[in-house]
Amino acid sequence: MAEYATVNGGLMASWNGAIASREEIREIKRRAALRVAARIFNEKGYHATSLDEIADEIGVTKTALYYYFKNKEQLLYECLKLTYDCGQNARRECEAMEGSAVEKLRHLYRRFMENLMEERGAYTTMANIRALTEEQQAELRERRMCFDGYSRMLLEKAIEDGTVRPVDVRLTSSFFLGSVNWILRWHSENDAMAPAEISDHFLDLFMLGIVQRG
Repeated sequence: MAEYATVNGGLMASWNGAIASREEIREIKRRAALRVAARIFNEKGYHATSLDEIADEIGVTKTALYYYFKNKEQLLYECLKLTYDCGQNARRECEAMEGSAVEKLRHLYRRFMENLMEERGAYTTMANIRALTEEQQAELRERRMCFDGYSRMLLEKAIEDGTVRPVDVRLTSSFFLGSVNWILRWHSENDAMAPAEISDHFLDLFMLGIVQRG
């Protein structure tokens, strides 16, 4: 695991005593800025957040922030892309694993939720998406459709093999995705429950609901 230390007022990283390269340090700082920006976007909304506010929270000047991101729009895009990366990584894990459709479905959403809470992506809203360029919007819509399509496919297979009751696949997948997305609106790094615990509880609700069955 990397260890971090402040040297000459800057953030340095060392792995077994090896000092990180300039590029690695730049990436550490860029990711730190994304986490702060995502949190503020999630709390206040993109349009109500200024670059000055993000820079102040990080402890740098707005000019320094421009070294990593050319404008607020790019910062939002990178935050949203991180959210979609979390889903994509979860899907890749599922595709590489053995197991039934319902086991893969559980793994897909467990890892998606854990990744989101650990990486701190940005909450996805239509207002946020529409703030981006047409090209960026198209990219993110395509990525969402791919994840949703994979989720629906697993649901359909689980229904076919009898492990899931015959629910409406479109609505169920949308419900799962909406619930996961909403986590970014209320979850904080100081939450008393670990990401794994929260994910397990959500999965229990996804799969079993809340009504006692006789």
